[in-house]
Order: sequence, then C-alpha cells, then structure tokens
Amino acid sequence: MSNSSLVDLQSVTSTSLRTEVPVEALRHEAPSTGMTNAMEARHGDPIPMYGDTNARGFKTVEDLTVADCVIAHLEAEEVDAVFGIPGGNLAPFQQALRKHASMRFIISSHEAGAAFMADGYARATGKLGVCMVTAGPGATNALTGVASAHLDGVPMLAISGNVATDRVGLMAMQESSSTHGVNTVEMFRQACASSTGVADPQSFQRLLARALRTAQGLPGGAAHLSVPSNIARQPIHRASVPTTRGAFRARPATAPFEDLRAAFTLLRTARRPLIFLGSGAREAMAQHGEVFTAFVTQHGIPVATSMRGKGLFSEREALSLGVLGLAGSKRAEAYLRDGVDVMVVLGSRLGEWASKSFHRYFQAVHHVIQVDVNASNIGQFLPVRLPIVADVGSVVTGLAELGQMIGPSSGARVQERWSQVMALKEPALTVRAPQDRDSIKPQDLMTELDKHLSPDMDLYIDMGNCTGWTAHVLHVTPPARIFYPCGLSSMGWSCGAVIGGKIGRPERAAVAVVGDGAFLMNGTEMLTASRYRVGTVTIVLNDNFLGMVNHGEHVQDRTQPLEDDFYSLGNPDLKAFAESLGARAYTVNGPGQLDALLPEVLRRADESGQPQVIVAHIDYREVPPYGDRFAAVASDAT
Repeated sequence: MSNSSLVDLQSVTSTSLRTEVPVEALRHEAPSTGMTNAMEARHGDPIPMYGDTNARGFKTVEDLTVADCVIAHLEAEEVDAVFGIPGGNLAPFQQALRKHASMRFIISSHEAGAAFMADGYARATGKLGVCMVTAGPGATNALTGVASAHLDGVPMLAISGNVATDRVGLMAMQESSSTHGVNTVEMFRQACASSTGVADPQSFQRLLARALRTAQGLPGGAAHLSVPSNIARQPIHRASVPTTRGAFRARPATAPFEDLRAAFTLLRTARRPLIFLGSGAREAMAQHGEVFTAFVTQHGIPVATSMRGKGLFSEREALSLGVLGLAGSKRAEAYLRDGVDVMVVLGSRLGEWASKSFHRYFQAVHHVIQVDVNASNIGQFLPVRLPIVADVGSVVTGLAELGQMIGPSSGARVQERWSQVMALKEPALTVRAPQDRDSIKPQDLMTELDKHLSPDMDLYIDMGNCTGWTAHVLHVTPPARIFYPCGLSSMGWSCGAVIGGKIGRPERAAVAVVGDGAFLMNGTEMLTASRYRVGTVTIVLNDNFLGMVNHGEHVQDRTQPLEDDFYSLGNPDLKAFAESLGARAYTVNGPGQLDALLPEVLRRADESGQPQVIVAHIDYREVPPYGDRFAAVASDAT
C-alpha cells in the first residue's frame, strides 16, 4: 500500500466513531499501487468453489429414465445415501436405487425421521441431503423435517411420489393433486424454497436443475419435486448429466474492497468492538479459522457466537465470549450490556435465539456491520450502518489482509480491549445437590460431557431444556462441531440427524443430546441405526416432564407446581424402550457416572456399529437458563 494511501486511511480512522461519518467516506477508492497480488485476485474474480469453471462437465445420455436421471445427478454430487420410506408411488426410485451399489437407500422408521437424517447428513458432509417418500401421508409426514432443514438453510432435495397421471382425478389411493387428496406441491411450497409438480419427462431435467440450484443456492434451503410414478419410469430422449460435483452450486459474491476498507476502519478505531458469528460463517471459519483467530488476536477483538454458530470460534480462546443469546454466556451478556460501539455480524439473521429474545442491549450498539449472502437477512432486527451482501469468507480474509498491511490503531488501544475482556468473569455454576437421591443436576451432567469433547466429535442437540444446558455449559473447539435446529426448533430432530450425520461422516463420533419428550417422539429411529449398524451415541435427559414448557408455564403462573401431572410423560422405561429397538442402553442417576461411562460407550459405538443410549435421570426442579425467553412469553401473555 502506498504511503499516500496509508495517510488517507489513517486520516479517516482517526475520526471519532461517535461522529456520524457517512459510510461513503469510508468507502474511498482502493489504492492503485502497493496492494498484494492476492488481494487484487480475490477482489477481481469470484472465489472458485470446486475448481475451474471449465472443469464442470456434462455428458449426454440417451434414453435415461427420469428416476435414473435423478440418481445420476446425485452421483455427480457425490451423494452416497438417500433417506426415506418406500411406497407404491415411489417404486421407480426404489428400483433405481437398488441398481446403484454406490448409493444406499436408508429406510427410516418414520418419514420425519428420514428428513431429519437427510438434514444431519447435509450438515455433517456439506453435501446435498436427499429425502424420498411416497405420496399422501409419506409426504405429509416428511413436511416437518423438510421445513426444519429449510429454515436452517440446509441444502435438501425432497422427492415425493404421486399417482400415475392417468389416474389423477379418480381418487386413486394416496392421490396428491389439486383435485383430490392433499395437494403436496402447494403444501411444500409453504415450507421450502421451491416446490414443483412434474408433468412430463422432457421438462423434468429443467425442473430438476432448478431444484438443485435452489437447494444449493444463496441462501441454501430445501426444494421439493412431486413425481408421478409413470413419469418416473419414462425415458428422457437426450439427458444432460453433470460429471463433476458443484455444477448446480451458486458462487457467493466477494466483498467489494471499499466495503472491507470501511468495515476495517470502524473496527480499527472502536473502543469496544465485537464480532458476532452466526451459522452462516460455518464454511468461512472451516476454511479460514486460523486467519480469523490471528486477526482478532492481533487487534484484541472479542468474539461471540449465536447458538447455531457455537464452536465456530474455539470457546477455549481467551477472546471467546461464548454464545450470545438465549441460554448464552454471562460474559457475553456483560460485555454487550456495558456497551459495544461497533459490532460485525457475520452470517447471522439475529433472530430470537441469537438476539436473546430481541434484547434491548443489542439495540444500544452504535454501529452495526452485517455480512450475509442473503440480502433479506440484513437489517431485520437492527439498523445496519454498513450492509455487505457477500461471502463471509471473503470478508474474513479481506479484514485479515488489511490488518496485516495496516495494523491496529495503537498498542494501547489493543491492550485496553484485552483488559476489558480479561476482566469479565463467567460466574460459577450454582449447583445444589439433587433432592432426589437417584438423579443428577443437568449442569453436572453437561460438565461431565464437556470433559470428553474431542476433535473428531459431532454433537446434534435437540430442542428443549437440553438446548439451553448444552449452549450454556459445553465448550466446543474446532474441529469438534455442534449442530442445533433453531430455525423451526423441532423436537425429535437429533434422533434422526445424528444417524444421517454418522452415515455421512462415519470416521467422526456422532453424539445426540435429547430430552425424554423428544426421544419419545422420534426415538424409534434407534431401530434404523441398529438395522444399518450406525454407531451413534444418544444421551437422553430424563426428567419425566416436558420440561421446557413446564418451567415456562411455572414462571407465568406460580399457582401450578412443577410436580403437577399436566406435563408429565407417564414415567416410561426409556432404557427398555431403547433396548427393544436394538440399542445398547445404560442408566446414569448420579454425579460422576457419565464421566466414567462415556469413554467406553464411545468405543463400543465405534467398534460394534451398535447404537448406544444413555438415559440420564436429571433433577426436574432445576430451572433451565431461559430467563429472557420465559419472561418474553410471559410478557406476550399479559
């Protein structure tokens, strides 16, 4: 960078952030000399996702059936597992899958479980998740799982069968059309990014390509195709099939240099900056995590994450504040409460989970810089000073390069930032002895699990009290990963997602944490894991209540005791339930037991392929860390 350009930049960064400097003043032209070749290349050309564009080939295949055309596209995307339940109207796809030894058709216990498995597979692998179900109830059962994936931006292709076109309007069994039965095309249209009915084989390939581009687009999400059984068997006279992965994946735009300069200027001169990572930063952090860590360390910038972004930045790093949001870290909350002048939001929509129920502390932030590939996510909750619609990775690397070229505003400023973070103390967990002799406090249970998190572990966390306890207590460090289905917040998600994730990444330990109520909803998928020898580990928090709603209502109405049977589950024997489905099951009912048991359970899951279930009896009286959520619900009710 030329000396004159550096002087220009420094003259801007010396301006007080409390003075309303127009963003355009910060976005002055990039210097014409002195910029690194890497910077010039990155800001002039899109980032290639899967090699050179010219390498993305297609081949023409004569008389390929519609069903085989789908399989060929999935093979090109390196998808090696499809999840679903067979049915008469799905038969052509089942028969096509049987012919392809490279792709397994994993038959679940319920269609929602199949969609949850496809979701977990996509999260674990970064590939397309695929769910195939039959018409009518097969499609309606899958809807929740497809919607859950879509709201979390998980790329999924859902294919449902339908009756043959010559039977439409005759009230054929499981007809799913606009005239009879449930119109599944319209139903899915309300729950995912696109939903299309296929009318003939020759137009099918265009519709399939559109669905694949939509699912793997920006933002990602779920796409649905309804395919009549006779159409699925018919040939496409000249089918064009991709030969390389990524043919239908969109390339995100890179951040303009002037926006990077403006963002860096604001960060560089801030007294109390904060970088907030959402799940949209997952790919960027996987590729550029070391660069990001070096940047925030050099400049003394603390980092918080949303719940879905948990663990993208090591929660053992000194600058990590942990989760900021519902059930989040007290350090993160305290830092935000005491004032933030510049907050850079990377890949978060700042929804209710991330914003701590839209807390007023967020609204006091003076300057917000929000980066997202989806323009509609920007500014939903907070006024945004500098919106950047671009790939998060390009912002991370761009800021890091500017940081290397220019450096912090002063050593004293960096030291002050470090001192502010180091002064924050996470209060010790207040854990009293359980009133029931044969139970353990959920905080103790999570502390014991925390000791056994390993780099090769993926955690799949369900919705309920377990969500709050894991977010609040666990410390996740990459390459360990943790996944939450916060978009739809569907109970029972982890029961399927952990299986799909383990199938997609068999070399990684796959651990689900789920409440007993959610386990009763979808725990039958243990049978799927048992049949296909998928060595998962599921930890069930067993308190015999629908705990989150029980505590939430207790906050609103103290006249109803927690012991009231209204939200009780009836005390089922979950160990026997799991064993009946082919899992090996264990009981934990006191401190220290999970700590002693878990290494052996993980080893057995890996070596035997048999699913393992740990039923942990927790104290139902312990209030989960959802104070702001409970207060918000109580406020809405009055």
